[in-house]
Amino acid sequence: MLLRRKLLTLSALAALALAACGGGSSGLGVNPGTISPGSAARQVTLAFPGVSSLSTGRQTQSVGGTAVTLTFNGQIVGKGTLDATGKVTIELDQAVPAGSTITVTAGSTIVTFVLATSAHDTAVMVQRNADGTLTVTTAGGEQPETNPDPNDPDGEQEVEDGQGGTEMVSDNDGHSVLPSNLPITVTNTCTTITITAKSGQSFSRLRFEENVHDGDGGSKLKFDGPFTSPQTFALIAQSARIRIELFDANGKQVLDVRAPISAFTAVAGQPTPSPCPSVTASASPLPSASPLPTGTPH
Repeated sequence: MLLRRKLLTLSALAALALAACGGGSSGLGVNPGTISPGSAARQVTLAFPGVSSLSTGRQTQSVGGTAVTLTFNGQIVGKGTLDATGKVTIELDQAVPAGSTITVTAGSTIVTFVLATSAHDTAVMVQRNADGTLTVTTAGGEQPETNPDPNDPDGEQEVEDGQGGTEMVSDNDGHSVLPSNLPITVTNTCTTITITAKSGQSFSRLRFEENVHDGDGGSKLKFDGPFTSPQTFALIAQSARIRIELFDANGKQVLDVRAPISAFTAVAGQPTPSPCPSVTASASPLPSASPLPTGTPH
C-alpha cells in the first residue's frame, strides 16, 4: 500500500479537526445507479483515531458527539455520532450499490470512500497527516485499520484535502472500483486505454505507466508529456497495474493513482463487463484510430 505522505506519530494521529456544528467501454466517473429502500442494510464503521483535535486556533476540541452524515449522489443514506474515541458504526438506511463513492461529513471535515464490493460491510480509518491532508484507508469488514491485508480486495488508501478532494489513490490488487470523484475518465477497449480530463478540469502534464507491479523494475510502458487533450495508449496486458499522475500549470502534482486496470473502468451498480481476450506482454499493439502518444516500452 502506497503511503505518499508521512503519517504523524500515534499521538498526533489523535488530532483531527472536526468542528462540532474488462471488454466494456464504460468510463470512470459515471454516477452509479439509484438508491431505494432496502432490508439487507450495509454497515459502515468509521474511525477518527483519538479523542481530541488541535484546531487552527490552537484550541483543543473533543470529537466525541460530532455528528456524522453519509451521502450518496446527494442523498443522505446514514447518520451517526462519534463516540469519545472518535468511532461510529452506521447502518445504511438505503440500498446503495456496492462500489459506490460515499461522502462523509463529520463536523467541518469531508472525506470520501468506496463502499466495499467483496465484503458486506465497510471499515474506514481517517488519519490526519503532518501537512494537513487526510489519509483515508478502507477495508472490507467491521474493523478500521491503518494497513489492510494486501489480499483484501476492498483495501484502498487515499490522501484527501479534507473537503472531499482526492490527491492520491492506491488500490490493492483485486480492488474493482475507483472513487467516482476523480477529475478524469478512463476508457478501456481491451486493446487501448484512453485518459480524458472531465469537463472543467485542466492539466498541463500527464505521466502514465503500465506496470507488472508497483515500484522499481515493474514498468512495461511509460509516457511523460503534455496533457491538453485525450491521450490513448496501447494496452500491453489486461492484468497490468496502471499509474496515472497529473500535474497543474505550475508543475505541481495534483493526482497520483495506482490501481489494477479493471478498477479504472468498472462502474458501481452496473454489470461487470465481459473479460477481455488474454494478451501477453509481448503482444504487438493493435492499430488505433488516432495516433498513440509516444510511450517507452520496458
